[in-house]
Amino acid sequence: MKSRLAPVAGLVAAVALAISACSIQSPKIWPFYKKPKPAPEAVHEVDLANADGSAASYPQYWKRNTLVIDLSGVSGAGSVAARLPADTTWPVRVAVRVRPGSVEQIEVVGEERSVLSVAREGVNPVDLELAPSVFRANTGALYITWGAMPQFAEAPPTPEAGFQSPTEVPKVNPDPAPQSTNDGTESGAGQIISPADASRTAPATPAQPSPPPGS
Repeated sequence: MKSRLAPVAGLVAAVALAISACSIQSPKIWPFYKKPKPAPEAVHEVDLANADGSAASYPQYWKRNTLVIDLSGVSGAGSVAARLPADTTWPVRVAVRVRPGSVEQIEVVGEERSVLSVAREGVNPVDLELAPSVFRANTGALYITWGAMPQFAEAPPTPEAGFQSPTEVPKVNPDPAPQSTNDGTESGAGQIISPADASRTAPATPAQPSPPPGS
C-alpha cells in the first residue's frame, strides 16, 4: 500500500511547487501590475570638491531638465563646492536633494546668497531647487554649506526712564539740590525788619546847625 502512495505523494509535491512558482511570477502578467521605476542614472555634470580641496563623490542626477546634486546622505555640518568644468555652462535649473531631519538648512553662495530651510519631519528625500538669481550660465562655482540653523540671541529690553526694579536697591543722588535754611539770619530784599531793629541798625542822622539869631 505504501509503495502505491509514494508516486502519488511525489506528484502532489511537484504540482505544489509548480503552483507556488506560478504564484510568484503571476503578478507580472496581471493587468494592474506596474513595473518599478528604474533607478536614475548617475551623471557627471559639475566637479565637486570638499573643503580641503579633495574630490567629493556626491551623486548627480538629471530630473527632467533639472540637475540634482544628491546630498541625502549628509548630516551634521559640512560643505562642498560645485565647480563648472571648462567650456560648459550651468543648466537652466539646479536642485539639492536632502533628507528631512538630517540637516536644518542649506546655504548656497553663487552670484548671491540663498538659505533654504529643511523640513524636520519626513521619510523620503526632497529636492530644493535654487532660485535663478543664485547662478548664471557662466558662474564659476556654487558653494554649498549645510548644518544647523543659527540661533540669534535677543537684545535685552531697555528699561523706561524712571523704572525701578523691585529687586534693586534705590540709588542715592550724589548731588542733592541745595536746601534753604530760613533761620531768621538771612538778609535780603524779602526780609521783614521790625521798627525797633530798624532804629538800631539805621545810621545816625547828623545834627542840623541852628539858625542864627534874628533870622
